[in-house]
Amino acid sequence: MPRHDHFSTRSIHVGSDPDPTTGAVVPSLSVATTFMQDGVGKLRSGGFEYSRSANPTRSALESLLTSLETCPTDTVSEDARHDISGGESLVFSSGSAATAAIAHWVTLTEEEGGAGGRDGKGHGGHVLAVNDVYGGTARYLARASRPTGLEVTFLNMEKAGEQGIREAIRPDTKLIWLELPTNPLLLVPPVRLISDIVNSLPSETRPLILVDTTFLSPFYFTPLIASNGDQHPLADITLSSLSKYSSGHSDIILGSLTISPKTNQLRPTLLKGLRFLQNSMGASASPRDCHLLIRSIKTLSVRMLKHGLNALRISNWLSITATKDLNYVERVRYPGLKSDESFKYVQDLISKNAKKELQFLGWKFPFQHKPSSTTTSSSENEKQGEVVDDENSLEYTRNLGIPFGGMITFAIKNATSEQAEKFCTSLRIPILAESLGGVESLVEIPYGMTHSGLPKETLKELQITPNLIRLSVGIEDYDDLIEDIEQALKIALSS
Repeated sequence: MPRHDHFSTRSIHVGSDPDPTTGAVVPSLSVATTFMQDGVGKLRSGGFEYSRSANPTRSALESLLTSLETCPTDTVSEDARHDISGGESLVFSSGSAATAAIAHWVTLTEEEGGAGGRDGKGHGGHVLAVNDVYGGTARYLARASRPTGLEVTFLNMEKAGEQGIREAIRPDTKLIWLELPTNPLLLVPPVRLISDIVNSLPSETRPLILVDTTFLSPFYFTPLIASNGDQHPLADITLSSLSKYSSGHSDIILGSLTISPKTNQLRPTLLKGLRFLQNSMGASASPRDCHLLIRSIKTLSVRMLKHGLNALRISNWLSITATKDLNYVERVRYPGLKSDESFKYVQDLISKNAKKELQFLGWKFPFQHKPSSTTTSSSENEKQGEVVDDENSLEYTRNLGIPFGGMITFAIKNATSEQAEKFCTSLRIPILAESLGGVESLVEIPYGMTHSGLPKETLKELQITPNLIRLSVGIEDYDDLIEDIEQALKIALSS
């Protein structure tokens, strides 16, 4: 029986049909702003009228994203180059434009396809958001959206628990906004608990769950695909800053929203409302950027594996070697590290595709690890079998946890803001810059950069301190990165 190809195959071929005229294996870039009509209001078969509304290259990218975000491998298809999942994707000029569109959807009238705001007639409405969100998201929800009457509650979901989350959902709550993991603290909200709570409410009126998956990409996390025996997907909508891992080369600004097939069926006006906003707000993506992104996604699988392997090894070095022997750092966070407080959720959330790739490299699920001579006695070693001590081996790496993205945060112990800055500027390989997800490693200080616009009391509550470092681990050589991080720590703490 025909089925969809696996993730890596689809990332290369969906939306990239050979040109029917010339046979070119790379699809042509459509730069036209307007399209010929065969009569007044009589569009040709593609349905293209004006590129702000729709463009062939952008449509190809949207088909590709829909396939990767919503289509499990066992979905039956007659043509593996075209998605039939029933989901939909919309590509915007940036991740912030996608944020603005879905936030505006909350306040849009039901007649236009919106959530209706406070009373169905538009204006107002409520968003319940995880408290540790990207600074730009917090800025838009709490400040830029004020003229629309939108109200937002930022909630510590883990601390609130089931009762607290239920109590925070109001009659006019239209959207529950999550990041996984959060930015910058890399927390993992209880997304399965939240999904169960929301899906216990009436389907016609319950809030929709949006998950920002920018830090993981659809390679590691696909909450729009039901898995692990779930009756429903964990989320209704994913938001992604495509500028990050999907681009991978720090040369494209794009964003996306993807709607799950189930949600698209239950809420048929949702797509109508988002398309209306995309067109009306002029938040359309450049076809040139879309063309480049289609190219970039073709290597997403191989890049994400390397990002994850590097990040897992570096987070282990920071949390074990640096903390115990050199005493340089504290508060190391990487959800895939087995000692991380969120690790218990990771193997339950990681995509089926990522599991398949990792199983080929020897990972076993549920996660298993062998003892190390540094943590067990010789008698225990004899009972438990062979001890893994070669830090440069794949077997040792499998013992550390599970690759789960390329983002790490840590604090330089007792460092001043000047010392933290000195660390960043003393690095030879990672570049001091905002953004993330590129093949090159980037480093930043959220307190003074990406999250500097947050109120001081919010920064204090979230423990976003001047010595907190966010590291986007690239795909450079691991040994070079470790050597560089160690020398920069020594310079910073001796200054």
